[in-house]
Amino acid sequence: MIVRRLLLFLVPIGLAAAAWWWFTQRTGPSAALYGIVESRRVEVGSKIGGRVTEVLVEEGAVVDPETPLVRFDFAELRARLRQAEARVAEASARAEQLARGLRPEEIAQATAAAAAAQAQRDAVKSGPRPQEVAQARAELQATTAELETAYTTAKRLEQLAKTGDISHQSLDEATGRRNALNARARALRQRLMLLEAGTRKEDIQAAEQRALQAEKAAAVAKLGSRPEEIAQARARVEQAQAEVAQLAVQLAEVEVRAPSRARVETVSVRPGDLVPAGRPVVSLLEESQTWVRAYVPVPDLSGWAVGTKVEVVLDSGKVVPGTVQQIAAQAEFLPRNIQTREDRTHQVFAVKIQAPGAELRSGMAAEVRRVP
Repeated sequence: MIVRRLLLFLVPIGLAAAAWWWFTQRTGPSAALYGIVESRRVEVGSKIGGRVTEVLVEEGAVVDPETPLVRFDFAELRARLRQAEARVAEASARAEQLARGLRPEEIAQATAAAAAAQAQRDAVKSGPRPQEVAQARAELQATTAELETAYTTAKRLEQLAKTGDISHQSLDEATGRRNALNARARALRQRLMLLEAGTRKEDIQAAEQRALQAEKAAAVAKLGSRPEEIAQARARVEQAQAEVAQLAVQLAEVEVRAPSRARVETVSVRPGDLVPAGRPVVSLLEESQTWVRAYVPVPDLSGWAVGTKVEVVLDSGKVVPGTVQQIAAQAEFLPRNIQTREDRTHQVFAVKIQAPGAELRSGMAAEVRRVP
C-alpha cells in the first residue's frame, strides 16, 4: 500500500520532469530556426524612355556592375547635343571677343570715321568758299556767252535753210547745241544761287548729328566692352554649357546598366517597344544582398543577438555560413507559412541572417543553426 502510494506520487513528478526536459531541449537557446531565403530586387529603367533598339541580356543571366541591359534609340538626343555644343562654342567666342575688346585696326577705323564726320560737319557749317562761288559765276558767264553765240548761229542757219543754202542736218546740229547750252546755263545758274545762299540749317544739324555719332562710336571702341556686356556673355556661355551637361545626362540614360552584380529575373521589353520615362524594363536580384528571414520565439530570444555566427542549411544539404544582421525591435505573431515548435499564437521576433552565396536563391526554405 505504501509502495503504491509512493509510485502514485513519484510518477507524476517524473513525467513532469521529463516534459520540462523535452520542452527546454525543444525551445532552448540552441534550437534551430526555420526561414525563407530572400533577395533584394532592383527594378531598373530609363529616366527618359523611348524606343527600344536592343535587349542585351536574357532572363536568368548573371551580370556584373555597369553591364548594358537595354539600349534605346538616341539619334535625336545626339543631334540636340551637337547643336548645344555649337551654341557653347559660339557663346564662348562672343564672350572672349568682348573680354578682349576691339582690334587696333578696328579702333583706328572708328577714329578715322569720326575725323571724317567732323570735317564734313565743319565744311557744312562754313558754307561754300568764295573761290567756289567765283568759279560757279565764271562758269555761268562762259556758258552764257556760248549760249548767245549758239542762238545767233541757229537764227542765221534758219534763214539759210529757208533758201536752201544749207542742209537741214546742219540746222539740227546748231539747234541741239543751243538747247544743250541753255540747259547747262540753267543748271549753273541754280548752283550759283545755292552757293550764294549758303548751307541750310537742316543740313548743318544733320552733319552735326553724324559727327556726334561717329565720335561716340570711336570713344566706345577705345574703351572696350562694358562689364555688364562681358558678364552677360559669360552667363550665356554657362547657360549653354548647362544645356550640354543636361543633354549628356539624358544621353547616358539611353543605355540601362546593371547597378551591381545580380541575376536577371525578368525582362519586360523587346526591340521596337515604346517605353515611357521611368518605367522599369528589367528586374534584377542582387546576389550580394541575399539573406534568410526567420523568426525566434520570445522564450528563445536571449540566445540570439546581432553578430551571432550561424549556419544556414538548405534542403540540398548545402551549409552556408551566416551572421545575424538584424533582430526586430517589436514582436509579432508567427506568420502562417513558417513552422516552429511553439504554438502559432505565440509571439516571435523577426531575425535577418546575412548569408551571401550563389547557392542561395530567393524563395528557398532554410534552417538556421547557431554555431557552437
